[in-house]
Amino acid sequence: MKGATVPYPRLRTKSAAPGVSAIQGVYSGSMPVPTLLAHAALLAQLAAPYPFAVGETLTYDAALGVFPVGTATATVSRLAQERGKEALVLTLTGEGGMPGIRVRYDLTSWVGTERFASLRFHRRTAQGSRVDEERFQIVPDSGRYRKEGSGQDWAAPRDALDELAFLYYLRTIPLEVGKSYAMGRYFMTGYNPIQVRVTGREQRTLYDGKTVPCLAVEVTSRGSTVSVRLTDDERRLPVELDLPLPYGSVTLALSGAGGRGVGGAGGP
Repeated sequence: MKGATVPYPRLRTKSAAPGVSAIQGVYSGSMPVPTLLAHAALLAQLAAPYPFAVGETLTYDAALGVFPVGTATATVSRLAQERGKEALVLTLTGEGGMPGIRVRYDLTSWVGTERFASLRFHRRTAQGSRVDEERFQIVPDSGRYRKEGSGQDWAAPRDALDELAFLYYLRTIPLEVGKSYAMGRYFMTGYNPIQVRVTGREQRTLYDGKTVPCLAVEVTSRGSTVSVRLTDDERRLPVELDLPLPYGSVTLALSGAGGRGVGGAGGP
């Protein structure tokens, strides 16, 4: 039904293939070549349920209107073990701002590969000599999280996501034009539900000159809205983000894409 708001179900994916812990042997140099090749193939298949994989790197130019104000890079950087679980490590780094308000930010998210839920999250912001850093341990099975150094646990959804993981999660789920979804998955429960609205389809011309159809998506929490354009294909690349900031709306436009499964901006 057009315009309907529905609660979004939890994402279910196939379990990651067994034997991944043997990856450690690759770096020790103790495995024979056939075994190394077998584990390389295993690594290539780990993220098969998702439209992104280890090595994907997306770069963005940031602009305030027509004025360039910075750059950002989002990467699926590696696989790691987090409290005994296989995890994708997602990173987002950016630098920019208006003259005299230069800021650098770094986000790192550890997300389980078998069950797409956050396990750990780091957020760091630096402006001049001031540095703000927060580190969170998230335990989705127990429905809680802890800010490192606080010594106190807080309630969290059992399928919790941090803000960086949430962006990647949007790439994995079916989205239908005209529908709104209420998602109660942000790990800080006071911001839930996150409202996700698919407002339409739009054409975007990318950095390589190709024009692609995109889904226009609005993500709203506590009255603040971020607009995202995702390619309307199996990759769901976030090609444009509009971010509300104190000095105006900043647009991040995709300026490059590389890594396994990305190919050209308009190719398969």
